[in-house]
Amino acid sequence: MKVLLDTMSGDAPPEEIIKGAVRALRETRDANLKITLVGKEELNREEVKKLEAQDLLSRISYLHAPNTISMEDTPTKAVRSNPDSSLVKGVTALKDESEIFISSGNTGAVVAAALFNLGRIQGVSRPGLAGVIPTVRSGNVVLIDIGATTDADPLNLAQFGIMGNAFAKNILSKSDPKVGLLNIGEERSKGNKLTKKTVSLIERTDLKYIGNVEPHLLITEPPADVVICEGFVGNILLKAFEGGVEGTIGFFKEALTSNLRSKLGGLILRPTLKELKEQLSYAQFGAVPLLGVRGVVFVAHGRSEARAIKNAILKAREASRWDLPGKIETEMERIDFND
Repeated sequence: MKVLLDTMSGDAPPEEIIKGAVRALRETRDANLKITLVGKEELNREEVKKLEAQDLLSRISYLHAPNTISMEDTPTKAVRSNPDSSLVKGVTALKDESEIFISSGNTGAVVAAALFNLGRIQGVSRPGLAGVIPTVRSGNVVLIDIGATTDADPLNLAQFGIMGNAFAKNILSKSDPKVGLLNIGEERSKGNKLTKKTVSLIERTDLKYIGNVEPHLLITEPPADVVICEGFVGNILLKAFEGGVEGTIGFFKEALTSNLRSKLGGLILRPTLKELKEQLSYAQFGAVPLLGVRGVVFVAHGRSEARAIKNAILKAREASRWDLPGKIETEMERIDFND
């Protein structure tokens, strides 16, 4: 099993990305897991050397890519005009279902590169990014889409439900996932034209559809295992959640250092707060899968550092083992929205 890891495109420097790769190799001790570092080869080799990873050299290879696509670049244009970038060369190098590509770069560019070079699964109109959200009482919930398709139509959303359902069953081990639609109210009459038309399509499937899900329930007690939304809404919601986590932890820190009594309490609570921060951090999941393309592609947070990259590699291995693209294709062939 080979991971093609983009070392150049994220906000973190290559040394941090490579550090995560080395940690993943050391933690698994699985000789079948090998990592190809995609980026400036001389720089990547030097960083591996600095990490004293001589014991792992048989499991590390290099794919030279001298250029980079930045976060500010226009995705489609950048992908077409920059074939020697680490992002494009990494996607292009995917050969079969046992290989994985991971990048913390420009999300739109990853999506464009995957569509151009891998293509869509038969029957899929647009791909979706499946985020995993931690909850208070119900484990994790899948939120799809969180940024791959920002102008979705009802068919896209219904297909996100099918793909998210396959992901929840095969990767998160949810035996009979409940599927809901993100909306401004639980009542069937709530929503805009997009959500109302989506409901009529979802109800033609055999998904375990439970209706609308309000955003405030996502992290408390979501009624569904998979929640569908368009990428524009999902991306805003995810970033608001991340900001809320950082803000809440910040408020706690301020309150626990305001006076002597608070400082004493803070010493007691510090391990709990640290554990809470780790539990809610995006780094624990590492990366999210791009569902609907013919290959295993994961997108990591732009700020991903070593821990997030390590977890991204370990999580992505599961998707590769279970042939998620193949299972999605089977589901798409089984369900006909034209009936």
